Amino acid sequence: MNAAAWGVLLTVLLVGWVVLDGAVQGAGATLLQERGPDGKERRRDPAQRRVVLGAVGPVLLPGEVWLVAALGVLIGVFPHAEARLLGAGYPVALVLVGSWALRDAAIWLRSRRPGNVWRDVWDVVLVVASIALAGSWGALLGVAWGSGLAALALGIAAVVVTRLHGDALVAWRLRRTGPLPVAVTSVMIAAPVVGTAIAAWPRLVGGAVSEETMAALGIVALVVLPLVLVLQVAAWWLVSRPLDRRDTLFF
Repeated sequence: MNAAAWGVLLTVLLVGWVVLDGAVQGAGATLLQERGPDGKERRRDPAQRRVVLGAVGPVLLPGEVWLVAALGVLIGVFPHAEARLLGAGYPVALVLVGSWALRDAAIWLRSRRPGNVWRDVWDVVLVVASIALAGSWGALLGVAWGSGLAALALGIAAVVVTRLHGDALVAWRLRRTGPLPVAVTSVMIAAPVVGTAIAAWPRLVGGAVSEETMAALGIVALVVLPLVLVLQVAAWWLVSRPLDRRDTLFF
């Protein structure tokens, strides 16, 4: 694989993550509130919150596999681009990693102990961390553009679009809508990633490692990518099924 092929793979992996994890971020951001048929916001009860998390649960871990694989490609093949990105956006990257950890902790810990206070505290953490994760990811894309204004605009856009995407996926799994809204929001959430890759392409491929290193990493990719694809097929099968009462809700 040459630098261009690795660049395409990196873009695909990041798109896979934002589409899958973006639904979790959006569902987490709106966990406490939903818009009723009359258009007004209303508070969800604990049972409704569990259903929302159960709807997006199947894409949580598969989505994170895409992110880990993307980070491996970025660090292993494009270390200069990774260094420049962290150098320019280190605070944003810290917020991203911290909110990612808190978001996952809130999802897994919210139901681990009885009591409303325990669950409610973690639910608030989940909402805040989900918004921060989406915003910091969008802002990091803006950093790759080399513009503070782009970081602000893409951060705000990421928060808005992930909320739409999460609502669309939950509605689909609960049989409230068809798959078209999910497809539309998936394109919306992936577009900034593709646009950033195009804008940063010369700097990205120009800072790739040697051909010998890329060849060695290509052997690793041949082993890892089939495993990633198996996880994605399994996740898609789970998500494409409507959520019903027989499903186990772990969250």
